[in-house]
This record gives sequence, structure tokens and C-alpha cells, in this order.
Amino acid sequence: MVEQGSYQLAGNHGPPPLPLDLREHKLHILLQWGIILLTSCIAPLVLYPSLHWGADLSLKISLSVSSAILGASTLYSLGIRTWRLFKSTSNCRPRTSESRWSFDFFHWNYLLGFVLVTIIIVVGLTEDPPSVRMTALPPSILLVQVGLTLVIVGILAKLRIRQPFAVSSMPAGTEFRPGILVIIEDVVAVDGGRGGIYRLALMERYAASLRFQRLIEDLNWFWGFGGLFMGIVLICILASVGSQTFAFGLGWTVPWIWAGVWAVITTYWVKSALREEKLTWSESQKVVEV
Repeated sequence: MVEQGSYQLAGNHGPPPLPLDLREHKLHILLQWGIILLTSCIAPLVLYPSLHWGADLSLKISLSVSSAILGASTLYSLGIRTWRLFKSTSNCRPRTSESRWSFDFFHWNYLLGFVLVTIIIVVGLTEDPPSVRMTALPPSILLVQVGLTLVIVGILAKLRIRQPFAVSSMPAGTEFRPGILVIIEDVVAVDGGRGGIYRLALMERYAASLRFQRLIEDLNWFWGFGGLFMGIVLICILASVGSQTFAFGLGWTVPWIWAGVWAVITTYWVKSALREEKLTWSESQKVVEV
């Protein structure tokens, strides 16, 4: 979400601003996504064929090296994120957290995804011969995991079910909110370094603006159902395609292409929705007051 201006309370001039301007962090964002693409897409696609056919290494060693690079980069990112939440001076923990071990919603899902991917890769590598097809599954599995999580939490929010436990900054007993909202809160606060002030600002914006609530709900279904559908379809394709090498290429490229398309659509969608929210803010506040 992009909104300029310092953090302030809501007024008639516009909705409560979010203390983040993505235009000021373009270089950092490009660098981070470049590293993610390099280790999670390009490296497996280049290393596996290069080592197996170019260097004439065994299938197991070739797949193990590419998987090890992915695992090492993921562990590094997970370790950095864990430390930011765990350290005693942390300013990015959820507002409901009373313990250094109370990680946020995104962190637990990150851990679950890492465990699932690790199990799949280990099983694939221990087969004789190693299963190239199974080592192509991780991106699709993550699409299903994230998509299913967003859909389930979205349904709970739609039904106005109350949380039996705290979910990031929302304490137990409050109604569920769309999963995409919580993920935005966690990622920007921790990985983006915006801290607790962003968590508070985002939740105040959500509570104050009906248009923002509708945007978040629509984005939740867009990414949830989109990711779930793409993940399931791709898993079925990978399981049935004849060539394992072709399956490997599909498995490590199609999810990223899909995510890129969804991200571009989301960017223009959000910009348009936020402009409309700002333009109609005064009128919507008059309606609320009446």
C-alpha cells in the first residue's frame, strides 16, 4: 500500500495515512526481489542442467546442490526475521505479543512452508533414482499453502468468527480479518523495517475506511483463490507430464510468472482504489456522520 505523508489521525481531508512510500524504497525492493528470484527460480533452473549434463555429475548431486542453495537462502532469511522478532529491543513484534517467542502470523506460515518444502525435497532426493518431478513441486506447494490459508481466513472473516487466539496484532476474541491484511502488516513491519507504528497505522486505516476494507477483502480472494487454483492445476500437470526435465522447468518458472502477473494487476488495482478512496473520503465521512 502506498500513501504519502507522516502518520496522523483520521480527518476530513483523507483516510488515516500509512507511514510508507514505496517510491522511496525502489532500489531496496528491487534488490530483495532480485535475490529471491536468483535463489528461488534462476539458480535451480541453471544449476540442475549445468551440473548434470554440463559437468556430468550424478542426478542426486545436481539436484542436491540446487536444493541446498535454496535451503540456505531460506534459512538465512528466516534467521534474520526470527532475530528481528526475538531480540529484546525489537520494535516490530505484534502489539498483542507479551513474549519474545510470540511470532507473527506470517512467521508461522513461513515456518510451515519451509517444513513442507524440506520434506518434499528430501523425499524426492532419497528415491532411487532421485525424483526430478518431486523436486519441481515446492513452488506449487507453497501456492496451495498460501492460497488455502487466505481462503480459510477470508471465510472466517466473512462469517465474522471471533479468534480463539491472537493473530499478529489482533487479540483473541476479536473478529478475524482477511489474511492478506495480516500478511501485509507482518511483512512491512518486520521485513520492511517499519515496526509497530505501521501495524497500528494499518489497522486504524482498516477500521476507519469501508473502501479500504472492501479492497483488502477483494485482494484476499484474488490472491487466495488465484494461488490455490494455480497451485492445484500445476501440481496435476507436473504429475502427468511425460518428461521429468520439462516438469522441473515448469515447476520453477510458471509460479513466478503467475505471481508477476498477479503483482502487476494488484499494483494498478491498488493505486486506482486508493485514489478513489481519497477522492470520496469527505463524502463517505458525511454519510457516516449522518
